Amino acid sequence: MSPSQILSRRDLYDLVWSKPMTALAQEFGISDRGLAKVCSRHRIPVPPRG
Repeated sequence: MSPSQILSRRDLYDLVWSKPMTALAQEFGISDRGLAKVCSRHRIPVPPRG
């Protein structure tokens, strides 16, 4: 993903539910905990661990 790419809330929701958080976070260049915080700030539910 491009560093300047902007995702809609729906796009991020779809990505979070389609890939493991660790893999998605690595694509964005952040930690999985950082991605979880972004999701929390935007009220995007995340799948349970495991």
